[in-house]
Amino acid sequence: MSQEQPARERILDAAESCLRELGIRRTTMATVAETAGISRAWLYRHFPGKATLVAAALIRRDEEFWREAQEAVDAAPGFAAKIAAALVMTVPDPLGPLAVELRQREPEAFAAVIGNYVEDVMPGLSWFWRRQIEAGIEAGELRADLDVAGATEWVLRIVVSLVHLPGAAVDVTDAASLTRYLDTYLMPALV
Repeated sequence: MSQEQPARERILDAAESCLRELGIRRTTMATVAETAGISRAWLYRHFPGKATLVAAALIRRDEEFWREAQEAVDAAPGFAAKIAAALVMTVPDPLGPLAVELRQREPEAFAAVIGNYVEDVMPGLSWFWRRQIEAGIEAGELRADLDVAGATEWVLRIVVSLVHLPGAAVDVTDAASLTRYLDTYLMPALV
């Protein structure tokens, strides 16, 4: 662990505590610094503003979700089933539990910081699906000549659209329905 990591973790612990207790609007950089036991200057060294700090706190809470998602994905048989397993976990709380709580309590304040959150979350989502595609190629489930970056972005776009724009053709809460749908419409391009 680097010298910077313990300070960053302490800051994020303080930010999460403040967000849970005070909400977004009443959480300030000063309250987070005080809660973390550091100066505001030190806080600004790590996070340039409140929106970035809130986004980082939300992302860190999602790390537990990603560990659970990885276990579910690893256990699923076949690439379409892996995507379905991740989707079934994501649909109830696509933004993560802390984000959902804050969105419900303070929708306007949450909307003001969500842009940073989404921008910061997308690279993590991309990394997760890139890893799945590379593993699928290595296992022989996916074409060896796939453009990994392009396929990753495409799978990510499919996942995001299924989570946020569910339609009538597939039940996004049912892994079997999702697997059939993905086998029909996604997998022909990947195998």
